Amino acid sequence: MMEEISGYDEWKTALPEEPKPVAYCDICGEPLYEGDHLTDICGENWCDGCLNGDLRKIL
Repeated sequence: MMEEISGYDEWKTALPEEPKPVAYCDICGEPLYEGDHLTDICGENWCDGCLNGDLRKIL
């Protein structure tokens, strides 16, 4: 016979908390979360998409 675990049903059916952005890209406004790559260029936060699209060029 299985034991009943107090609060298990509420825990199992609860939705996980949405992570909150720690910063935003100053170019496109994309939210940046803990663990994301962020480049600081002259005090502006750039996401990888903007960094790769605006600064890098293929020769």
